[in-house]
Amino acid sequence: MPTAKSYENCEIVSDVFEHEGKKWVNIKKLCDRCSGSGHYSYNQLDGTMCYGCRGKGYNIQSVRWYTESQRAAMDKAAEKRAEKRAAIQAERAAARINSRHAFGFDEAGYITIYKGDSNVLKTWLYDHRNEETGYLAARFNMIFKWYTPSKMEVPTNLPEGITPIRLNWDDVKINDIEMKPNEEVTKYVDSLLEDPSASEFQGEIGTWLELPLTVKKRIDLDGQYGTSHMHIMEDANKNVYVWTTGSKSLNPDETYNMKVKVKEHKEYKNVKQTIVWYCKIK
Repeated sequence: MPTAKSYENCEIVSDVFEHEGKKWVNIKKLCDRCSGSGHYSYNQLDGTMCYGCRGKGYNIQSVRWYTESQRAAMDKAAEKRAEKRAAIQAERAAARINSRHAFGFDEAGYITIYKGDSNVLKTWLYDHRNEETGYLAARFNMIFKWYTPSKMEVPTNLPEGITPIRLNWDDVKINDIEMKPNEEVTKYVDSLLEDPSASEFQGEIGTWLELPLTVKKRIDLDGQYGTSHMHIMEDANKNVYVWTTGSKSLNPDETYNMKVKVKEHKEYKNVKQTIVWYCKIK
């Protein structure tokens, strides 16, 4: 049928007619709102009747009627556009898949990651950026944290406590251009950047524990419903517990006798954490 492809499955309900020097035809098109059912959501005026088609399930629409040659030219142009879109998508997909190049491993086959306090390193990098270009000597990524691609020079005179570590492509690759899943690579990178932890998961999920816990750090989090406080705590055996609440703000370096309920077990930066809630201070 010599109409646009999007209407070729529609029923023709009129003869071809001319308007403003072009040929047209009326078609019966399925209602976009109710998908042909004639009903939509309830409204007080019409009940469930679809007001897009007044309950018919279809609408009559005038569309262009083309000659066979016009339709053939349209189809050829559509094929070219589809081929162009496919080529662009393939190119973008190839760029995404080539993780080796995207992350800067390139021919040398490595990047340099940094062990130590990332905030200290960030401040140092901004203070020592290239005076001419303003570029930093490292990039930041959620997987590798601060890192320097192999084509860039690793900065010298780093602040105390910051140690550069070479991360080889062979340790994170699937093949020449693809990297292992992000979760797997992140775990491996954390094992290089974080010191081994003595912490182990504590208690079964859903059970209660009673023990003294020392607050090692409190992180204040501003959210939609106000400020909540994440407490990073340890027991006498260096096992780590995390309690986030908006009702209590405990003091760092103080020890509290607590009754806590185990919510879940998580591993973060190579540290096994017991997440707790419903915490009661005795």
